[in-house]
Amino acid sequence: APGLIFLETDAGERIPAIHKRRLGAGITIIYSHGNAEDLGLILDTIDELAVLLEGKANILAYEYVGYSLSRLEGFAPSEQGCYRSIDAAWRYLTKDLALPARDVVLFGRSIGTGPTVELASRDEASGCAGVVLQCPIASAGRAVFSSDSKILWAAQAMDLFVNVHKIGKVSCPVAIMHGTADTVVPCSNSQELYEMLQHAFPP
Repeated sequence: APGLIFLETDAGERIPAIHKRRLGAGITIIYSHGNAEDLGLILDTIDELAVLLEGKANILAYEYVGYSLSRLEGFAPSEQGCYRSIDAAWRYLTKDLALPARDVVLFGRSIGTGPTVELASRDEASGCAGVVLQCPIASAGRAVFSSDSKILWAAQAMDLFVNVHKIGKVSCPVAIMHGTADTVVPCSNSQELYEMLQHAFPP
């Protein structure tokens, strides 16, 4: 695929990524895909996004450790593996290519909002241009159970991608989009996150 590159995590894992560059584009989007997806499955989505943006932004879409190609190398998917993966994408842009944080937008979809919010909540990414969350999860548990569920309360120590505990630390502007009829990730997840934002784009 055009723009295919390989990134390395700080644990030495190699993950594929697609870097679609546009001459004169001032912004680069780090795109974090949803669950049950990989780079091959989202190529059309990335192409459509590039068309919609009319060449105004570059797009770096990466794959998580344990998905697709890295799974073939024996790596298993995990929450920490997702975090190492977005860190590798961030290092590639801000260290290898020396892009300033202010020229980077973090875009996460579904489970991809986990690594997106994790990175955005840290000081190193506090100066980024913004964050876009598409059908975000407040946490993996909240995507399945309601936030006041006794099951969720009992299992909170095992909950994953707990964005609800991190989103309040994100200092850059955040936009959330979520279909109200979503049956996979209830829209209540977005509403819970939206109420905690420091700088929200109005819905």
